[in-house]
Amino acid sequence: MGNGNTTLFWTDKWVHGCSVENLAPNVFACVPPRIRRRQTVAEALTNDAWVSAIRGGLNWIGIIEYLQLWDCVQGFQLSEQEDKHIWNLEAGGCYSSKSAYRAYFFGSIPFEPWRRLWKSWAPNKCKVFLWPAIRNRCWTADRLAKRGLPHPDKCPLCDQEETVQHLLASCVVARQVWFKLLHPINLGNLLPRQRERSFADWWRKVIKKVPKDLRKGVNSLIILGAWMIWKHRNACVFEGVAPSVNTIMRELKDELSLWCLAGAKKLLGLGLVAVL
Repeated sequence: MGNGNTTLFWTDKWVHGCSVENLAPNVFACVPPRIRRRQTVAEALTNDAWVSAIRGGLNWIGIIEYLQLWDCVQGFQLSEQEDKHIWNLEAGGCYSSKSAYRAYFFGSIPFEPWRRLWKSWAPNKCKVFLWPAIRNRCWTADRLAKRGLPHPDKCPLCDQEETVQHLLASCVVARQVWFKLLHPINLGNLLPRQRERSFADWWRKVIKKVPKDLRKGVNSLIILGAWMIWKHRNACVFEGVAPSVNTIMRELKDELSLWCLAGAKKLLGLGLVAVL
């Protein structure tokens, strides 16, 4: 605090690091909005002008807050220096739009693979499927069982317990699909392990070892592969289709061609259309 000419009396944090709005909310409520937005500390402290800004009657809690506020501001000495406003969200104390933007997400849950998912070329329905899948929010057997709903006893594609992570990464059928997709582009050594626990972690490890010029195409390919495995799983559950890697690959090739025709240039650049 300096001369009080650029600090608002009612809303800025100038009283022991707090604002009058927080210290005396009942008093604050009796001040017209026009005055709250304009009255500076220098104006308010001159001849105790802040007192006359209070309109209407105060309840007993408001009277206590008023007396406490009086004690805080009575005898407060201003100086001839300019006020210095400090932005608490930056170490240097200076405001930046970047730090303000980050503040909007305080307490949020980070979604690590957001760039690989949302910045890749793929239909929105496929991206929207993978978003909850990575968060274990798909209605696979484990999630249905927790809610007492009818569910398959085992993974429809193999004889293991079904979770969405198992289905997309460690299922024997899924691993065969990933081999057939990654081997032609010399990434066959990056298959998910038999006990892979996280599809997102495996995806991250694959992308780290892919040359930068191929990453967007491989991202689209992984989204496509996961989408086709999920579709085949649903066909087995709801339509009684027999699990088949050949069926998945045949349908995947058709979908891959459509994606390339629709504008997936980086995916087309992998050269899989002629190989599969």
